[in-house]
Amino acid sequence: MSNNPVQLKNKRWIYLLSFCLINFISGALYIWSVFAAPFASYFNQLNGTELTSSDLSSVFGLAAGLTPFLMLAGGYINDRMGPKLVVALGGLAIGVGYLICGYADSPSLLYIGYGFFVGVGTGMVNGCTINSAVKFFPDRRGFAGGLVTASLGIGAAALPFLVNALVVSIGISDACIIFGLGSAILICLLTLFTAKCPDDFANEFCDSPKAASVSGIETNWIGMIKSTLFIPLFVLFVTGSTMGLMLISSISGIANHQIGLGMTASAMAVSVISIANTLGRFISGTASDKFGRVPTLMFMLLLAIAGFVLLLWASPTSAWLFFTGTIFVGICYGSFIGTYPSLVADEYGNKNNSVNFSVMMLGYSIGGFGGPQLLKWAQQAGSYDRAYLICITAAALGIICGVIYLLIKKHQLSAASFS
Repeated sequence: MSNNPVQLKNKRWIYLLSFCLINFISGALYIWSVFAAPFASYFNQLNGTELTSSDLSSVFGLAAGLTPFLMLAGGYINDRMGPKLVVALGGLAIGVGYLICGYADSPSLLYIGYGFFVGVGTGMVNGCTINSAVKFFPDRRGFAGGLVTASLGIGAAALPFLVNALVVSIGISDACIIFGLGSAILICLLTLFTAKCPDDFANEFCDSPKAASVSGIETNWIGMIKSTLFIPLFVLFVTGSTMGLMLISSISGIANHQIGLGMTASAMAVSVISIANTLGRFISGTASDKFGRVPTLMFMLLLAIAGFVLLLWASPTSAWLFFTGTIFVGICYGSFIGTYPSLVADEYGNKNNSVNFSVMMLGYSIGGFGGPQLLKWAQQAGSYDRAYLICITAAALGIICGVIYLLIKKHQLSAASFS
């Protein structure tokens, strides 16, 4: 790769496109509810069980929970070697995971294939693509981070139609095999159009006030954890992740049980929340460049509260309330994923952002485990209302964390002005 600054400024758009396409493919992680119902039906016919899609939601929980840990490992390697190797290995892991699912005859193999391998592969891929994009665009961090993470949502919105078509035509097992092979091949090919961002690349944008770290410092992950801002930022991320992942993990099943939609119409709910997720990532990434990262997220949490209130009111005779609430929550969730890479870079610098953001993503891991379990608990109680009320409380907690963050920042700026 040439380190010529002028060439890199031009090539970074090609790299950004590649990162977006890679994330589009890996966005399949978030359409688990499309796979879950056919697998439950397949296992019931094969083994005489009575599984539902909700019984398999913990497969997604495992995958989502593992993703941040692999983002951490992948981010560490990405900071030193660049994205090519890590993304290629991640693509292969995704392919292997779907192949294992294709030969699964019980849920245990789904945990290995989808829960472990697809989760691991997606984490490796996303840890490189998101952070590399932010590094190549120090002058437009929110835009780059929002666009690349939005590609995950676009993939999650578009791929259900492909997966459904494959399942209907050739069955769930063969559909997984073909989808896995195609995903691995395409991701590996796209790595040819990626590159490592030089550590001093941001210096080429020294005339842009957005290019430098907002905090003015470069901090590693240890310094980040010790900082006074880490806890409110971490808890804020946990709240936003848990709410979104709770719905995403079983939105198709929720639509079926709460408002009585058939399987085809319920699958549409997956696309609806995925589109909302995508809009949230792109809109908030761009808006946060103008209005600030945390104020943008606080507004989105208010939107999520409104969304869960609508979900509480939704019934078979008012499906529009369900879909409107789903859209609001999806936008909020997407805003967190789209904004946090830039927020972490703003506070702790660009140099170590791959690892720093991956550590912050452990909050996402908590949401990945907690969200589906919260939903399962609520369903066993006979109503989703409990889960919705807890999410409203969590959103309020997130807003409080945002206020704490802003107060600490105000104090830090005041102290700096007198020093």
